[in-house]
Amino acid sequence: MTNLVRLAYKVSRVRFWLYLGGPYLVGYMIGVADTYLLPEPSLAVLYNFLDPLFILHLVYFILPANIFLYGVNDISDKDTDAFNPKKDDKEYRAVEQDEKKLYGLVLFSFLYGAILIAFQPTMIARLIFLSWMALSFVYSAPPLRLKAKPMVDFLSNILYVLPAILAFNQLTLEVPPILPLLAAFAWTWAMQLFSAIPDIDADRQAGIRTTAVAIGRKASLVLCFIFWAFFAGTLVFIVQWNLPFSVLSLVYPAIPIYILARPETDIHRVYWYYPYFTGFFGMVIFFSIGLPLVMPL
Repeated sequence: MTNLVRLAYKVSRVRFWLYLGGPYLVGYMIGVADTYLLPEPSLAVLYNFLDPLFILHLVYFILPANIFLYGVNDISDKDTDAFNPKKDDKEYRAVEQDEKKLYGLVLFSFLYGAILIAFQPTMIARLIFLSWMALSFVYSAPPLRLKAKPMVDFLSNILYVLPAILAFNQLTLEVPPILPLLAAFAWTWAMQLFSAIPDIDADRQAGIRTTAVAIGRKASLVLCFIFWAFFAGTLVFIVQWNLPFSVLSLVYPAIPIYILARPETDIHRVYWYYPYFTGFFGMVIFFSIGLPLVMPL
């Protein structure tokens, strides 16, 4: 049992837990804020966060969803992982003795998600959840293996926004406005492309053609800047969402500009700092929305 828990911890990439759990939580919070017109009795607001379905979904997107997403990735990426140095200390590399346990964890995570689909309040919510599961699988798994197809690899990374859209729909029965949605998609596109840059050499050795491999490091960084600039510009200057806290989003486009200006920068090291900043950014956004809802207490 201890070995199984340890394997689940490794496969789920603890550094990335908030990449799925965070969007669900923030999307749910935005849905609550959209549903209740302040000032509203705070106990009525807090009731939403005691809803068993909310708790089950939040738990899912923090751990089992990450096991499903990255477990399928580890099973499918044995060819590239053999050349990838980050698998030696930063991430899990699938080994033969873990095979049955790994498949079991992925199956459990799939069944957890499949059960949750049945309890969605709308058909749109079911389709959103189903789309998340499908993209999470075909992103890594053959024969489609979207991560190995230039352009499609980063475009398919909208899977990281789908939990937020799902949470919002669960409360409002609607989907978010198109412009903020496109900004969120652009954020995921840049994150995927940026994460692929350190893997360029390993992917080339394995014969995997990603967008980063196809266009190279410099062009990839330029594209990251464009996507993150659109994301930050939309939040800060166009929709002026959650000012002044959204100004923190300007850090994202600043990073590729810095690396382009200083090519000697170790992009591998910078990449591993992103989860910490993203977690901090999400926490600030969450509490800047959430605290006004519960302040009457």
